Amino acid sequence: MIESGTAAHTITTLANLRDVAGLPMGDGGTTRSGVLHRSDAPRTDDAVPAHVSSWPPRVVVDLRSHREVQRSRCEWPHQTTVHHHPLHDAAAPGVTPPGDLPELYDLILDSGAARIAALVPLVAHADGPVLVHCAVGKDRTGVAIAALLLAAGVRPEAVIADYLATAPNMPALRQRWASVQSRSTRPLLGAHWFETPEPAIAAVVERIATAPGGPGGWLRDHGARDIDLHKWRERIRA
Repeated sequence: MIESGTAAHTITTLANLRDVAGLPMGDGGTTRSGVLHRSDAPRTDDAVPAHVSSWPPRVVVDLRSHREVQRSRCEWPHQTTVHHHPLHDAAAPGVTPPGDLPELYDLILDSGAARIAALVPLVAHADGPVLVHCAVGKDRTGVAIAALLLAAGVRPEAVIADYLATAPNMPALRQRWASVQSRSTRPLLGAHWFETPEPAIAAVVERIATAPGGPGGWLRDHGARDIDLHKWRERIRA
């Protein structure tokens, strides 16, 4: 846990932002750059990130709870469309998680499957880059991005590797959140929020990939349409 009152230099850039480009697909293709980004929670005063090709995103999908958004709202320019799309409130900072991360991810898949499926048309029909984020950009974002990448045909091991790519960002994430912690009257983040256990995301990938009809079947069973899944595969493929 980050102790209350921890002194830290505020990081004014996203600590866990990346373009999910260049990931290998099962048919030999790769994911296209400038289509789908993932990150921790943006702040209004953040600097423009230098390591992504286009900013600001055209569409932002915010997976945080209503309370989180009220506590920390980012003001985007008028050309950015923001979808507030809460995925699972038990994954919000300040909430005691129901068990370990594998259990939490199972709960997200159990209770939030329809919410994940509803992301497909948002990413498929966006007119420009899409940013999907939660608070840290690892748990809710990790599960949602895993489902979208699997549905696009990304190889399961590459989906797992994309999740694990958060691990090197943990020091910056800790520092960024320490400044929030120091202004809060109660702990926001426990140690588990900074863990990236491979078995947790591997279980998510296994569950979606082995569902009847594969990842597309899993998403269709929870409300996604074939036309949107097809459009999504076309849009993300390089």
